[in-house]
Amino acid sequence: MSLPQVSSLDTARSASQSVDDNIAGNSTASGGMQLRNEFLQMMVAQLQNQDPTNPLDGSQYVTQLAQFSMVEGVEQLKVLQQKSIAMMDTQQVLQSTDLIGRDVMVPTVALKQGEEKAIRGQIELGGAADQVELKVFDEHGTLVATRNWGESKAGAIDYDLPVLPAGAYSFEVKASLAGNSVQSKHYAASTVDRVTLPGTGEIMLEVAGVGEVPLFSAIQFGKSA
Repeated sequence: MSLPQVSSLDTARSASQSVDDNIAGNSTASGGMQLRNEFLQMMVAQLQNQDPTNPLDGSQYVTQLAQFSMVEGVEQLKVLQQKSIAMMDTQQVLQSTDLIGRDVMVPTVALKQGEEKAIRGQIELGGAADQVELKVFDEHGTLVATRNWGESKAGAIDYDLPVLPAGAYSFEVKASLAGNSVQSKHYAASTVDRVTLPGTGEIMLEVAGVGEVPLFSAIQFGKSA
Protein backbone atom coordinates (compact mmCIF):
# COMPACT_ATOMS: atom_id res chain seq x y z
CA MET A 1 0.00 0.00 0.00
CA SER A 2 1.24 3.50 -0.76
CA LEU A 3 1.56 6.13 1.93
CA PRO A 4 -1.50 8.06 0.66
CA GLN A 5 -3.64 4.94 1.16
CA VAL A 6 -2.41 4.52 4.74
CA SER A 7 -3.08 8.22 5.33
CA SER A 8 -6.61 7.80 3.99
CA LEU A 9 -7.26 4.92 6.37
CA ASP A 10 -6.00 7.01 9.26
CA THR A 11 -8.04 10.04 8.17
CA ALA A 12 -11.20 7.98 7.75
CA ARG A 13 -10.69 6.41 11.13
CA SER A 14 -10.08 9.82 12.77
CA ALA A 15 -13.20 11.25 11.16
CA SER A 16 -15.25 8.29 12.36
CA GLN A 17 -13.83 8.67 15.86
CA SER A 18 -14.65 12.40 15.88
CA VAL A 19 -18.27 11.68 14.98
CA ASP A 20 -18.51 8.98 17.65
CA ASP A 21 -17.07 11.33 20.29
CA ASN A 22 -19.49 14.10 19.35
CA ILE A 23 -22.44 11.73 19.53
CA ALA A 24 -21.28 10.32 22.86
CA GLY A 25 -20.66 13.81 24.25
CA ASN A 26 -24.04 15.12 23.14
CA SER A 27 -25.75 12.02 24.45
CA THR A 28 -24.07 12.43 27.84
CA ALA A 29 -24.97 16.12 28.14
CA SER A 30 -28.55 15.49 27.06
CA GLY A 31 -28.92 12.47 29.34
CA GLY A 32 -27.40 14.29 32.32
CA MET A 33 -29.64 17.34 31.84
CA GLN A 34 -32.73 15.15 31.55
CA LEU A 35 -31.86 13.33 34.79
CA ARG A 36 -31.35 16.64 36.62
CA ASN A 37 -34.67 18.02 35.36
CA GLU A 38 -36.54 14.88 36.35
CA PHE A 39 -34.97 14.91 39.81
CA LEU A 40 -35.82 18.58 40.38
CA GLN A 41 -39.39 18.07 39.15
CA MET A 42 -39.77 15.13 41.49
CA MET A 43 -38.53 17.16 44.48
CA VAL A 44 -40.79 20.10 43.66
CA ALA A 45 -43.80 17.77 43.28
CA GLN A 46 -43.04 16.16 46.64
CA LEU A 47 -42.74 19.55 48.35
CA GLN A 48 -45.98 20.80 46.81
CA ASN A 49 -47.96 17.71 47.74
CA GLN A 50 -46.56 16.93 51.17
CA ASP A 51 -48.76 17.04 54.24
CA PRO A 52 -47.94 20.31 56.09
CA THR A 53 -48.70 18.63 59.40
CA ASN A 54 -46.36 15.76 58.57
CA PRO A 55 -43.54 17.08 56.33
CA LEU A 56 -41.16 14.72 54.60
CA ASP A 57 -38.06 13.71 56.47
CA GLY A 58 -34.97 15.53 55.18
CA SER A 59 -33.07 12.24 55.08
CA GLN A 60 -35.35 11.13 52.26
CA TYR A 61 -34.09 13.96 50.08
CA VAL A 62 -30.51 13.01 50.92
CA THR A 63 -31.24 9.41 49.89
CA GLN A 64 -32.85 10.54 46.63
CA LEU A 65 -29.90 12.86 45.90
CA ALA A 66 -27.47 9.98 46.48
CA GLN A 67 -29.45 7.77 44.12
CA PHE A 68 -29.44 10.50 41.48
CA SER A 69 -25.68 10.99 41.83
CA MET A 70 -25.14 7.25 41.45
CA VAL A 71 -27.17 7.09 38.22
CA GLU A 72 -25.33 10.13 36.82
CA GLY A 73 -21.98 8.58 37.74
CA VAL A 74 -22.88 5.34 35.96
CA GLU A 75 -23.78 7.30 32.82
CA GLN A 76 -20.45 9.14 32.88
CA LEU A 77 -18.55 5.89 33.42
CA LYS A 78 -20.33 4.35 30.44
CA VAL A 79 -19.23 7.19 28.17
CA LEU A 80 -15.64 7.00 29.41
CA GLN A 81 -15.62 3.28 28.68
CA GLN A 82 -16.93 3.88 25.14
CA LYS A 83 -14.20 6.45 24.51
CA SER A 84 -11.54 4.08 25.85
CA ILE A 85 -12.71 1.29 23.53
CA ALA A 86 -12.70 3.68 20.58
CA MET A 87 -9.12 4.77 21.37
CA MET A 88 -7.95 1.17 21.57
CA ASP A 89 -9.67 0.42 18.26
CA THR A 90 -7.92 3.38 16.60
CA GLN A 91 -4.56 2.27 17.99
CA GLN A 92 -5.06 -1.23 16.57
CA VAL A 93 -5.83 0.19 13.13
CA LEU A 94 -2.73 2.37 13.13
CA GLN A 95 -0.49 -0.46 14.34
CA SER A 96 -1.89 -2.88 11.78
CA THR A 97 -0.76 -0.64 8.91
CA ASP A 98 2.82 -1.55 9.87
CA LEU A 99 2.08 -5.05 8.54
CA ILE A 100 1.98 -3.81 4.95
CA GLY A 101 4.84 -5.46 3.05
CA ARG A 102 5.36 -8.11 5.74
CA ASP A 103 4.74 -11.85 5.59
CA VAL A 104 1.84 -13.30 7.55
CA MET A 105 0.70 -16.89 8.04
CA VAL A 106 -3.04 -17.10 7.39
CA PRO A 107 -5.60 -19.93 7.04
CA THR A 108 -6.18 -20.90 3.41
CA VAL A 109 -6.64 -23.91 1.15
CA ALA A 110 -5.41 -22.09 -1.96
CA LEU A 111 -2.61 -19.70 -2.91
CA LYS A 112 -1.88 -17.80 -6.11
CA GLN A 113 1.77 -16.96 -6.69
CA GLY A 114 2.67 -14.04 -8.91
CA GLU A 115 6.26 -15.20 -9.29
CA GLU A 116 8.41 -18.28 -8.92
CA LYS A 117 9.23 -18.93 -5.27
CA ALA A 118 9.05 -21.48 -2.45
CA ILE A 119 5.91 -21.96 -0.39
CA ARG A 120 6.03 -21.84 3.38
CA GLY A 121 3.13 -23.09 5.46
CA GLN A 122 1.85 -24.78 8.58
CA ILE A 123 -0.55 -27.58 9.45
CA GLU A 124 -2.42 -27.37 12.74
CA LEU A 125 -3.54 -30.70 14.17
CA GLY A 126 -6.53 -30.85 16.46
CA GLY A 127 -5.20 -34.06 18.03
CA ALA A 128 -2.35 -36.58 17.90
CA ALA A 129 -1.86 -38.40 14.59
CA ASP A 130 0.24 -41.31 13.34
CA GLN A 131 -0.03 -40.25 9.70
CA VAL A 132 -0.10 -36.73 8.21
CA GLU A 133 -0.01 -36.06 4.48
CA LEU A 134 0.08 -32.79 2.54
CA LYS A 135 -0.65 -32.68 -1.20
CA VAL A 136 -0.22 -29.60 -3.39
CA PHE A 137 -2.02 -29.33 -6.74
CA ASP A 138 -1.61 -26.78 -9.51
CA GLU A 139 -4.51 -25.01 -11.24
CA HIS A 140 -4.93 -27.99 -13.59
CA GLY A 141 -5.29 -30.46 -10.72
CA THR A 142 -1.83 -31.93 -11.24
CA LEU A 143 0.00 -33.07 -8.11
CA VAL A 144 3.17 -30.96 -7.89
CA ALA A 145 4.42 -31.56 -4.34
CA THR A 146 3.82 -33.85 -1.36
CA ARG A 147 5.00 -34.02 2.25
CA ASN A 148 4.48 -36.82 4.76
CA TRP A 149 4.92 -36.99 8.51
CA GLY A 150 4.67 -39.96 10.81
CA GLU A 151 3.69 -39.79 14.47
CA SER A 152 2.81 -36.21 15.40
CA LYS A 153 1.46 -34.51 18.49
CA ALA A 154 -1.49 -32.13 18.49
CA GLY A 155 -0.39 -28.66 17.49
CA ALA A 156 1.59 -27.07 14.67
CA ILE A 157 3.72 -28.67 11.95
CA ASP A 158 5.77 -26.15 9.96
CA TYR A 159 6.89 -26.98 6.44
CA ASP A 160 8.76 -25.51 3.46
CA LEU A 161 8.17 -26.66 -0.10
CA PRO A 162 10.63 -26.38 -2.99
CA VAL A 163 10.45 -23.47 -5.41
CA LEU A 164 7.31 -23.61 -7.57
CA PRO A 165 6.56 -21.52 -10.67
CA ALA A 166 4.03 -18.68 -10.70
CA GLY A 167 0.45 -19.94 -10.69
CA ALA A 168 -2.48 -21.00 -8.56
CA TYR A 169 -2.11 -23.87 -6.07
CA SER A 170 -4.45 -25.74 -3.75
CA PHE A 171 -3.63 -27.71 -0.61
CA GLU A 172 -5.07 -30.94 0.70
CA VAL A 173 -4.25 -32.22 4.19
CA LYS A 174 -5.12 -35.67 5.51
CA ALA A 175 -4.34 -36.62 9.10
CA SER A 176 -5.34 -39.81 10.87
CA LEU A 177 -4.77 -41.85 14.01
CA ALA A 178 -5.30 -45.62 13.82
CA GLY A 179 -7.28 -45.11 10.65
CA ASN A 180 -9.55 -42.45 12.14
CA SER A 181 -9.52 -38.93 10.72
CA VAL A 182 -7.92 -36.18 12.81
CA GLN A 183 -9.09 -32.59 12.44
CA SER A 184 -6.56 -30.31 10.78
CA LYS A 185 -6.23 -26.77 9.46
CA HIS A 186 -3.87 -25.44 6.80
CA TYR A 187 -2.03 -22.11 6.78
CA ALA A 188 0.20 -20.50 4.16
CA ALA A 189 2.56 -17.52 4.30
CA SER A 190 2.23 -14.55 1.98
CA THR A 191 2.69 -10.77 1.93
CA VAL A 192 0.23 -8.18 3.23
CA ASP A 193 -0.67 -5.75 0.41
CA ARG A 194 -2.97 -3.49 2.36
CA VAL A 195 -5.10 -3.10 5.49
CA THR A 196 -8.79 -2.23 5.34
CA LEU A 197 -11.49 -1.40 7.84
CA PRO A 198 -14.93 -2.41 6.48
CA GLY A 199 -18.19 -1.20 7.94
CA THR A 200 -18.20 -4.16 10.32
CA GLY A 201 -15.30 -2.58 12.23
CA GLU A 202 -13.14 -5.71 11.94
CA ILE A 203 -9.62 -5.05 10.67
CA MET A 204 -8.96 -6.99 7.47
CA LEU A 205 -5.67 -7.86 5.77
CA GLU A 206 -5.45 -8.06 1.99
CA VAL A 207 -2.95 -10.92 1.60
CA ALA A 208 -1.27 -11.50 -1.76
CA GLY A 209 -2.57 -14.64 -3.47
CA VAL A 210 -5.12 -15.31 -0.71
CA GLY A 211 -7.48 -12.34 -0.49
CA GLU A 212 -9.01 -10.63 2.53
CA VAL A 213 -8.62 -12.33 5.90
CA PRO A 214 -9.37 -11.04 9.42
CA LEU A 215 -6.32 -9.66 11.22
CA PHE A 216 -6.81 -11.93 14.21
CA SER A 217 -6.89 -15.10 12.08
CA ALA A 218 -3.18 -14.65 11.29
CA ILE A 219 -0.94 -16.84 13.44
CA GLN A 220 2.55 -15.64 12.43
CA PHE A 221 4.03 -12.30 11.39
CA GLY A 222 7.33 -12.19 9.52
CA LYS A 223 9.95 -9.65 8.53
CA SER A 224 9.52 -7.08 5.79
CA ALA A 225 9.64 -8.54 2.31
